[in-house]
Amino acid sequence: MMRISTRSFALILLTFFSFTVNAVNLSRDATGQVLLYPYYNVNQGNVTFVSVTNTTAVAKAVKVRFREGVGGESVFDFTLYLSPRDVWVGAVSQQSGAVRLSVPADTSCTIPATLASVDFSAARIDSAYDPDESGTQSSAEVLERLSEGHIEIIELAELPSTTDANEIAVAISHRQFATPVTPIDCTVAVSFNDTADLGAILDAGSVTASGVTQDFQSPGGGLIGNAAIFNATSGIYFPYNATALRAFASNPIWWPQNSEVFTHVEGVATSGEDSAGNAISNYRTADEGTSVPSAGGTLNIDLPDLSTPSMAEVTADSSAYMTFSHDTAGGELVINSGSFGGSVPDAKYDKASAVGAALTANRIMGEYINSGDYGTEWIVTFPTRYTKVSNSKADAPFTTTETASSGMACENMLIDYWDREEQKNSESFIMGPEPNQIRFCYAANVLSPYLTTSFDTIDVVYSKAAKLTFSLEYDDGWGYVDMSRRSVTPTLFNAGDPGGELLGLPLIGFIAVADTVTGTERGGVFPLRVMADEQ
Repeated sequence: MMRISTRSFALILLTFFSFTVNAVNLSRDATGQVLLYPYYNVNQGNVTFVSVTNTTAVAKAVKVRFREGVGGESVFDFTLYLSPRDVWVGAVSQQSGAVRLSVPADTSCTIPATLASVDFSAARIDSAYDPDESGTQSSAEVLERLSEGHIEIIELAELPSTTDANEIAVAISHRQFATPVTPIDCTVAVSFNDTADLGAILDAGSVTASGVTQDFQSPGGGLIGNAAIFNATSGIYFPYNATALRAFASNPIWWPQNSEVFTHVEGVATSGEDSAGNAISNYRTADEGTSVPSAGGTLNIDLPDLSTPSMAEVTADSSAYMTFSHDTAGGELVINSGSFGGSVPDAKYDKASAVGAALTANRIMGEYINSGDYGTEWIVTFPTRYTKVSNSKADAPFTTTETASSGMACENMLIDYWDREEQKNSESFIMGPEPNQIRFCYAANVLSPYLTTSFDTIDVVYSKAAKLTFSLEYDDGWGYVDMSRRSVTPTLFNAGDPGGELLGLPLIGFIAVADTVTGTERGGVFPLRVMADEQ
């Protein structure tokens, strides 16, 4: 029997269904190994503040990665070291015609050590990207694409302090009685990372490099994250909580922060294999860029992403990925974590699919306010889209390949909406390929409604590259988008298993509402309520 579960992203996170411990799952208390932030935007004076907090008593290494909002391509990433109870805060903005991260008054150790001088990179944006179809990719088009997107933070390993010797866990700890309070020595982490021929660390245990010995243990979770889009001129302020995932990795998933091709794992004599004998080719990134990763293979900086498995999950036996389990208490359907390619014949059952299953919604609901000077935009982000969609493929649950010139890979959905006095829309007024439809075409979609009576568009978050408009009959009300035409599990998974399909698309997001009078804007966030089928 199917049941319905509801969850809300942004200010409110409602109870979601429980999972077995061996599968990626949505955290009930907003702490986890992975944090997903649905939207950053730096257009027209916007600044996006981002924070991540280590709520535990052990140091952690995490990967921070920014993905642009059109195709979800990686545009900036770094390794962050969080000491126990540490908080890191950054601010993204446009500076001198570039998108750049600054770190105001935060001393947590990072690699590279200096972030403020590094611009977001367009290296992965397809050279054919030309949304205005002028025949030439302009710098303005590239800047607009870099200026909005989504963020993923992935815990790489816990770093317990086991000795008084030179180790990362001690070096990144803050001097509590110093003025100012700063880490003891961030160069220790940098020296370790910059060791020549340093490989990935995928096993728990001590590793020595450049005179530094550090115990690497499996990610333990306990990360929480928040973000806010702020504009000092207009006055808008859109805060939200990051969505947290648990049970993402069962062993360390640490890679050096460099642009070398990933070729070996620490502690393994045989090049091209991990310690379990699994081929390194199975760890390739899901991010298909035009110039990076290079033809020589996946680069260290590309890993991990949301498709990267734990070492024990990497195997050529595809049956391991087609295994579904049911929670003994609630009976809910989940996908066991698996690898994402290599010699695996069926890539639909992989780590990215496990993440997608945890985030899948078959319906979303939310309010809109467009009367007077107010405007509303829905931000709906597909965090795993880059693992499934490219110019050459569209894996379940996505159905459309990406068009290089526009970056679009549109999924058409049914939408119904009502005004504040229970009047339902008349289907003939909805713009689209067929009545009552709305399009989701990007990795991070900014859905901007306009009134059929005036056709006036409204800018709330100042989206440029990822904005999609649609028509409404009423000034105020609420809407309901049906995503159940998509299937995360398009085929039966195990013979004899009585389960069924998991329907919908994996998403996170929020609803931005603002007074749109220039100079007097004020804004806030509504939750995006998500309905999910359970088995």
